Amino acid sequence: MLSFAAPTSTPNWQSALLAQNPRNGPLGSGKARNASLIVPHLYLSDYFTAHDEKQLAKLGITHVVSILDREPTIPECIPETHKLRISVADRADVDIQQYFTQTTEFIRAALAESEENNVLIHCFQGISRSATIVCAYLVATTSMTASESIVYAQAKRSVVCPNPGFRKQLQIWSTQFYGNNAKRSGNRISRITEGIAERIRELKAASGAPPTPRVKPAAG
Repeated sequence: MLSFAAPTSTPNWQSALLAQNPRNGPLGSGKARNASLIVPHLYLSDYFTAHDEKQLAKLGITHVVSILDREPTIPECIPETHKLRISVADRADVDIQQYFTQTTEFIRAALAESEENNVLIHCFQGISRSATIVCAYLVATTSMTASESIVYAQAKRSVVCPNPGFRKQLQIWSTQFYGNNAKRSGNRISRITEGIAERIRELKAASGAPPTPRVKPAAG
């Protein structure tokens, strides 16, 4: 399993919960204890789901990304080469952005490898750390802004709530794709449309055809 550790200590309350039967404990039920399908073949969950071989088999999980500040125990049905572990504490001052490229590429590669593959991203409760990684993937692979990716993930898994520091880092991550535009998707479409129009004008000029007049994009 690929592992990138940042020395941290596991909170006592997490250790206590892990020591008991996770499905019967105080956090052993409810929305946070189920895997949520975010986009096709990509699930977000808590640690207990990732630790449960029956649940992994039921979901058809082939790859697991663990965003957890302790060494996770993932069932042997998941090959070591199909596991990625990032050691991150759920604190606003933690640099999680440094892993966005790595986790995004891991997910991309897994899904591109086979239509049968399913990836599970988890932290302890599937609320902040792993949700942030999923949102980073959405930003990189769709037209969603950072805030849009969070709203979308919350629609699929209501408990999603990245901490304030992670939200800021998602926003920074978002700007590298489309700059600081608040309405990124609309501006992106305008730039693509104008680029295509410019290419058509160049081709017409080269062939001697009358040029197409420039049309200023509508405001909005």
